[in-house]
Amino acid sequence: MAGVGAAVALARRLTSHTADGHKKGREEHWLAVTAYRPLDQVTGAASLPEPLERLRDRIEVRFRPAPGDKGTELLARPIGEEVSREELRIALRQAKSLLETGLVVQPDTTGTTHPGPAGKVLQLVIGKSKGEGRL
Repeated sequence: MAGVGAAVALARRLTSHTADGHKKGREEHWLAVTAYRPLDQVTGAASLPEPLERLRDRIEVRFRPAPGDKGTELLARPIGEEVSREELRIALRQAKSLLETGLVVQPDTTGTTHPGPAGKVLQLVIGKSKGEGRL
């Protein structure tokens, strides 16, 4: 019974999104990351970090101090439909990495390589979530 309920919930969630991953009826909201760098170091640069600079004419970007003096929040949202939210999330994560470390840090490999059914399901889910972050 619980499995049927979970399948119904998953089906509803999947059908509540459009083909490009947007929730139906949801207006665009800002995506944000916090970079552990002072605001003046982030905004004082001549250009945006490269991943965001690539999208400059298709996104709106804002900066603000992070709460608790913990760095700078980078906020971005697409202008129009030319940039997917997935593409923007990836660019924000890469920009954060560049600001903090000077390079784009790649994620670790998946936590399981179990060949059984659970491992196959996990690999499928992780593959689908790559653009939206780790699970």
